[in-house]
Amino acid sequence: GRLAAVNAVRNPGRTSATATALLIGVTLVAMMMTGAQTARTAFDSELANQYPVDLSIAGPALDGSVLDAKDAAAAEEYDGVAAAGLVTIGGFADVDGARTGVYQLLPGQERLLQDQSLALDDKTVLMPEGSGVETMTINGSRGGKELTVVEAGSMAIPPLVTAAVAEEIGIPASAEHSGSGSPGLLPQVWLSVDRDLDAAALMDLRADLAAGLGVEEYQLSGAAIERAAFNQVIDVLLLVVTGLLAVAVLIALVGVANTLSLSVLERTRESSLLRALGLTRGQLRGMLALEAVLIAGVAALIGTALGVLYGWLGAQSALGAFAAVVPDVPWLQLAAVLAVAVIAGLLASVLPARRAAKLSPVEGLAMA
Repeated sequence: GRLAAVNAVRNPGRTSATATALLIGVTLVAMMMTGAQTARTAFDSELANQYPVDLSIAGPALDGSVLDAKDAAAAEEYDGVAAAGLVTIGGFADVDGARTGVYQLLPGQERLLQDQSLALDDKTVLMPEGSGVETMTINGSRGGKELTVVEAGSMAIPPLVTAAVAEEIGIPASAEHSGSGSPGLLPQVWLSVDRDLDAAALMDLRADLAAGLGVEEYQLSGAAIERAAFNQVIDVLLLVVTGLLAVAVLIALVGVANTLSLSVLERTRESSLLRALGLTRGQLRGMLALEAVLIAGVAALIGTALGVLYGWLGAQSALGAFAAVVPDVPWLQLAAVLAVAVIAGLLASVLPARRAAKLSPVEGLAMA
């Protein structure tokens, strides 16, 4: 091992040039992987704030009927749907002089919300971000009730109260619409989908739900749809990363093999002397393999560290204006990159080591 370490730095210029080429490739790969993973996390967090649920089905069906509990039960039977529920009108409030519908959440429907930290109880009404009021009176057939306003981090979430509040002011959980004829006050079906669904499966699920419930596809919206669109773009970038990794491996194979071949030629007498002193062929091959691993491994480690830093800074500069960017390092993917770089170094040492091991000590010592 000590011999391999000394030999690796015997010609610093040549070794550095070889390692730098691999370092650049690994840096690019690690940067793209870290940036993509950080972007996914930032998008998921922002979408959880902007959209209350994974999928929502709003508006009337094609035949003019409103969505009901049977539709919610039917939606829950589809593969990929984790849970579904019908959200109905829970009251009315005057917001900026206009009558606004308030939806009610039945017990257990809180699990449909993306943001599980949202506080909703019998004394509060959940309002979109920027409502600008501290209290609000929710009205029903039995009168009104003043509730404390809790703002969500989203402007897309509708006003929400508990089913107990709706029942108290005279609107039962079975209420299907407001009677005002406003499409915005019609019941909605909210769905939570499996997180492991890819973009293609999600689009298929969207089409199946639209056909099965008799609605248009555009009536299905939510965080899952937006997340799938972002993930498709990120997946394309990761395909580019795969190509970059292939180039980095090729650089490692060619560069490290050339460096070791030159080292073997320059150290022919030295290697033969070591063989004459008792170094076996296997130990000689092992020494050259360790030298290759040192060159490739150190370059990969430095490239990974730089790539993680650049990936996070890139995501911060691109997304920091509209989302909270928290570094998310894909450790398993980076470990795979390191392993590929080390394996590439080992493969690059095979031919030079074989050439060095085949030469007899006597012939090597006789060379000028």
